[in-house]
Amino acid sequence: MAILVFLIIMSGVAYLYFKTKQIRTPRPAEKAWQKSRAGMALGALMGLVGLNTFFLFNFEIATDLIFTYIIALLFIVIGFSSAWIRYKAVKHFTPLMEEEDRNWNE
Repeated sequence: MAILVFLIIMSGVAYLYFKTKQIRTPRPAEKAWQKSRAGMALGALMGLVGLNTFFLFNFEIATDLIFTYIIALLFIVIGFSSAWIRYKAVKHFTPLMEEEDRNWNE
């Protein structure tokens, strides 16, 4: 699945981008906002890697692949739930960051 590989690469690039922006900013609310965005990209990366593992083995039923499917399922559940939690944190920090931006420039 070429689209999954593309999405995995793009979420990895997004993670590095937001993590760099988090390190460079001096503002506390913006730092937490960028950290949440980086965590959302990292969660998507984990979930997509787990999803790609299922397509990599073509959903074969074999006893030696059961452990692989369990690990892939863990990656999917933990990754996408982490991305969802970080998405809610981004929504929480957005008004705080805008307020900090208004107060910072005064």
